[in-house]
Amino acid sequence: MTKMKYYKQAEKMFIYEKEPIEEIEAKLNVSRRTLFYWKKKYEWDRKRFESEQNQGNFSKELLDFARKLMQKISSDIDSNNKTPQSEIYSLMRILKNIPQVKQYESSKVKSKQQKPTGQLTAEMIEQIEKKVLGIE
Repeated sequence: MTKMKYYKQAEKMFIYEKEPIEEIEAKLNVSRRTLFYWKKKYEWDRKRFESEQNQGNFSKELLDFARKLMQKISSDIDSNNKTPQSEIYSLMRILKNIPQVKQYESSKVKSKQQKPTGQLTAEMIEQIEKKVLGIE
C-alpha cells in the first residue's frame, strides 16, 4: 500500500486538529520526511492559517449578532413592545452555543499563550438568561 492512503488523515490532523508533525508521524507511522513534503507541496501552513481565520471570524460574528439581538430585545422590553418569539428563541439558541465557541477560543488562545479580553463567559450568559430573558 502507498503512503497516500494516510494523506487526508494527516492533512486533517495538521490543519484542523492542530497536531504537530511529530504526533502525526507517531500515530500514522508515516515518515517525518513524507509529512514535511506533503506540508510544503500541498501548502498545509496556508490552509491551517485560513482555517483559523475563518473560525475566528465566525465566532466574532456570532458574538456580535448575539449582542445586537440582546440589545433589540432589551429595547423592546424597555419600550413595552412585543418581542417576536422567534427572536427570543434565536437568542436562546445562540447563548447555548456560546460556551462551545468560548471553549474553542480558549483552547486556541492557550496554544498561543494569550489571554482573552472582553468576551462572554458562561457566568455572563447565565446572568443574561436570568436578567434579560427571565430564564431560571
